Amino acid sequence: MNSKTGRRLFLLFGFIFLSISLLLLFSSISTGAFFAGYELVFLGTAVMSFCLAYLYPQFKDNDERAKRIRERGMFISYFFILGYMIILMPLLQFELIVLSGYQTVSLLSTMTIITVFTSFVVLSKRF
Repeated sequence: MNSKTGRRLFLLFGFIFLSISLLLLFSSISTGAFFAGYELVFLGTAVMSFCLAYLYPQFKDNDERAKRIRERGMFISYFFILGYMIILMPLLQFELIVLSGYQTVSLLSTMTIITVFTSFVVLSKRF
């Protein structure tokens, strides 16, 4: 698959996931069950698709630069994810925010997806 086809495919998937996310968000708001959790996962998947559309030409070769971006991106993301958990634990413990287990896992997974792939994009510009 050439570079333009891969990018277009990821962009198409990104817009599909974004539209599904917006549709689920509006339907959950209209039914009064705001933030059921699954809306965010589709939003995170949309961000991931857009990031992969940008990164596809650089990652398709799987050279030393792509491996370094992945390594550094995962390393940096680890600390951000740890920070999310450190911030989220007291908020949940002292009931400053009230989330179910599914909502909490959905929030953490979305933040993880967005953090990892955004760090890849930032590091691809740096290296």
